[in-house]
This record gives sequence, C-alpha cells and structure tokens, in this order.
Amino acid sequence: MLIVLSLVDPAIALPWSKVKTRRKGVSIYGCTFLASLALSIVIYPATNLESRITWLLMLAIIPLIIGIISPGLVLPWSRTPTKLSVLMFYLPPVLFLAAGLHYATKSQPIDPRYDLPAAEVQSADPVRALRYAVANELRGENNIGLPRIRSIQVTPTDGVGYDVKVEYNINNSGLKSFFGVLSKMDMTKIYRAIYTSGRDVASASITAYFPVDDPMGKSPPVPVLSTTLDKKAADNIDWSVDRPELELETEILPELWTETYIHPDYK
Repeated sequence: MLIVLSLVDPAIALPWSKVKTRRKGVSIYGCTFLASLALSIVIYPATNLESRITWLLMLAIIPLIIGIISPGLVLPWSRTPTKLSVLMFYLPPVLFLAAGLHYATKSQPIDPRYDLPAAEVQSADPVRALRYAVANELRGENNIGLPRIRSIQVTPTDGVGYDVKVEYNINNSGLKSFFGVLSKMDMTKIYRAIYTSGRDVASASITAYFPVDDPMGKSPPVPVLSTTLDKKAADNIDWSVDRPELELETEILPELWTETYIHPDYK
C-alpha cells in the first residue's frame, strides 16, 4: 500500500524524508516489504529448513539483480550507491544461503526403510539398490511436514529387468500454476536416479500425492499426477551429468514419459 502511495504522492508517503521522490519511496518501502517477507518465512512454522532457505535465497537474489541494474533502489540509506556496494551488501547473504541450502538438502535423512550402509551400495541386490537410489533423491520431509516417500516398490518382471513404482508427497508449490514445473523437476530427478543406477530397469512409474482439500497438510494426500517411463524411451535419453537439468525437466522427459493420471484441479 505504501509503495503505491509513494508512486501517487511521495510527500505523504515520506513525511520525515528530505528527499520526497517516487524513487525514494519505492526504494524504502520495497526493501521494507522484502525484509518483512523474509521475517515471515523465518518464523512460519509449517515449512522445513530447506524450504525456508530456498525462499530466503530467492528474496536475496531479487534485490541483488535489481541493484546491479539500479543501485539506488536497493540501497536507500546510501548517499552514493554503486554496483560494487550492492555486491558487497547482497552477495554475501546469497552465497551464505546457497551454501546453507546445499547443507540442508544433503543433511536430510534417507528413509530408514530404504537406507544402505555406504559399503553396501555397490554390492546390494537390484531391489535394495533401486530403492536406495530413489530414497537418496527423496530425503526427509516436504515443505508442509509430510514424509517425502510414501512407498517404493521394486518387482521383477516376467521377462528381463525390474518394474519400479514410486509414490511420494510433493511440495506445496503455493500456486497451482507452479505445480507443473515442480512436478517435472521432481520426476526428472527420480527417473534419472532410477535409470542411472546401473540396474536393469524395464519400466518405472511415479505418482505425486498432495492434500488437495487442505494445502497445509491437514487433509489426507491424494494422487495428483502419475507418469510412466519405460526402458525403450529411457534408452533414448542422454543422462550425462553435463546436460543441463533444466533441459531434461522442460524439453526432454515430459515428451517421453506417459502421463497416466492428473487430478482434475491440476489440469
């Protein structure tokens, strides 16, 4: 509201300031808004550490980018704002949060139902190895406190190889329009883990669950999206680690997997 007021009448929005300009008002109240949003993320109880750090990192990157373009907008207290001063003020928090996100992600525990001692990972039988590969991608809880893994089933086929069936609790994406992006990211990582495990996989299927009736997790999660990817399609994919993850998520895998179910609310 104060940002809008600054655009309409800066003198009313900045009664104490000697400089009463729209730019000054947007700068002060924009920074205040981002700071209050960051505080709400820190104290909000229904999200895990990984999710909080992710949102804080995004909030830190926004003023950094804006400041490189227009330093004065994100350093309202500075008399001589420069791009260097923007980098000195905003880059350290970005780097710190990025390191914290990496630690938070890696420190999440693997589901004990599927965990393996490091010495047994390579020598484990295909069933245990495939379960571990998936569990290693779906660590800990999602951002509304539900266990990431619901179940991982690995069964031998009538012919050659194994069928892998994964059910997991997807994060709350906030907006339904973001759900498609989030599900593609998750499923790409899971399919990559399965088909680069070194085990003979005939087919894999993944189902994402979410509490549609209450996004905060108080209602039972229900299936919202199911996909399958068989060996024939997977063999056409270059799973090289040098390939950009975004390319797999947005261009390649969604064209190759088969969407077997999508909840009506998410179509």
